Amino acid sequence: MVKFQYKTMNKYLVGMVIIVATLLVVGLVISNSTNKETENNSDTLKWNDNLDQAIQEAKATNKTVFVDLYADWCTYCGEMDKNTFTSLEVQEKLSQNYVLVKIDVDKNPGPSSKYQAYSLPTMLILDSNGNEIKRIVGYQSPEKLLSQI
Repeated sequence: MVKFQYKTMNKYLVGMVIIVATLLVVGLVISNSTNKETENNSDTLKWNDNLDQAIQEAKATNKTVFVDLYADWCTYCGEMDKNTFTSLEVQEKLSQNYVLVKIDVDKNPGPSSKYQAYSLPTMLILDSNGNEIKRIVGYQSPEKLLSQI
């Protein structure tokens, strides 16, 4: 009788281990697919990080330049990345009409000094010579940004 209970208990434990392992694998698969979808949404826009190269590209393609000046510590900059720049309408309009540049002002303070951008986020629209056409300061919802670009 003791042998029977031991075998039954082993089968129960093995069954539980299999169930727990399966749940862990399914959870990891779902987590990875969700992360990839998020990464793909935020990576849809192709940002340059070199303003001079972007200006040269704008000259070659007859476009204007859209500059996003940001910092990692800027809460509203992160909100723009999460909410505004992931909007499909914003992505479509930006990618069709502009050469895009995203500049971390802590790592590259030159452009923020040159254009006297003292608050973040600041977005600049520049012509293909680097002259400022328009300045957009502060958090912009997708709708608000679309109305300005």
